[in-house]
Amino acid sequence: MSLGWGIIGTGGFAGNATAPAINALGSEGSLVAVVSRDRGRAEAFAKQHGARRAYTGYAELLRDPEVNIVYISTPNAQHAEQAIAAARAGRHVLCEKPLALTVADARRVVEAFEAAGLKLGTHFQTRHHTAFVEVKRLLDRRAIGDVTLVQVEAGAGAGPLRSWRADPALAGLGSINNIAVHPYDLLRYLLGSEVREVMAMTDAGRSAELERMVLALLRFQNGTMAYVNANQKIAHYQPDIDLYGTEGRIVGIDCTRPFRDGELRVVTQAGEQITKHSSRDAVVRSVAAFNDAVRHDREPNPSGLDGLRNAQLTEAVIRSAREGRLVEVAY
Repeated sequence: MSLGWGIIGTGGFAGNATAPAINALGSEGSLVAVVSRDRGRAEAFAKQHGARRAYTGYAELLRDPEVNIVYISTPNAQHAEQAIAAARAGRHVLCEKPLALTVADARRVVEAFEAAGLKLGTHFQTRHHTAFVEVKRLLDRRAIGDVTLVQVEAGAGAGPLRSWRADPALAGLGSINNIAVHPYDLLRYLLGSEVREVMAMTDAGRSAELERMVLALLRFQNGTMAYVNANQKIAHYQPDIDLYGTEGRIVGIDCTRPFRDGELRVVTQAGEQITKHSSRDAVVRSVAAFNDAVRHDREPNPSGLDGLRNAQLTEAVIRSAREGRLVEVAY
C-alpha cells in the first residue's frame, strides 16, 4: 500500500530535507499535495518536489482524498491547531518539533489522536541518526555499564534569530525550541528514563526575551545526570556527546546536529573502537519509520507522547531559568 503525504508549510527544512525524504519512499509513499499561503510559493514547491497539487490553505489539503499522512512544518504556534484539525479529518500526522507551545496544548493534540485512533509522531529525527541507533543498541546491552553522566553540546552557529523564530508569539521560545528539544528527547530515548528535575540558565537571564543559549543540568529518574548546552550564539561550536558509564565511555563527535559527518568512539576494558557515521540520512530514515508505522499499525518512534513529554521538560527548563531555582518536572 502506497501512502499519500501532504506538507503544510513550505519552509527551508521541508524543502531541503522532508520533501526529498518523502520522495525517497519509492513505492511505499509519495508527495501528493503541499500548502503555502503564497500560491506562487506553493506551486513552485510542488513543481520542484513532484507534488500533484498545491493549496493555499490547510483545510483544502485535509479534504484531499489522496492524502493519508500530513507533515506539519509551520511556525511553532500553529502546530497544535493544525494537528488537531488533521486528526478530525482522519489524517495521520508527523509534526515538527515542538508538538505545541504549552503542555496543555500538547496534551490536547495527543488526546485528539488517541480518540481518533490515528498515528501521531513528533519529528525528533536525531533518534534515527545511525550513530544514535548504535548508541541505543550499546546501552541496551549495557556495553558501558550504568550510565552515570552525559554531556551534550548542540549548536547552530552564531547569529540572530530570524523570520518567525524571532517572534515570541510564533516561536514560543528561542534556542530551546529550535535546538535543545532534540538532545532533550535523545537523552530520554537513549537512557530509557524521564527527567526528574532540572536546573537551567539562559543568556536572557530571568527575562521573557527569546534566548539564544540555554544550559541545563538534568537529573533523570534512573539517577543519571546530564549537562546540555544548546545555543545559537557560538560560532565555532562542537556538536558532541559524551556518555560516561561504570564500565566504559561513548563519545560521539559531530553527531548532535543534522547534515554532518562524524564518528563514535567506544572505550571499554577491551580497548577503543571507532566507527564513522553520518546524520545526512536521518530525516530519510525518520520519514520512512513513520510511513512504516502507519502501514503496519505500529507506534511511531518518536511518538506524540514523546512530544508531550518534551513539552513538559521544556516547561520545567524555562521555569528554572526564569525563576532561578531547581524545578521538578511535572508529568
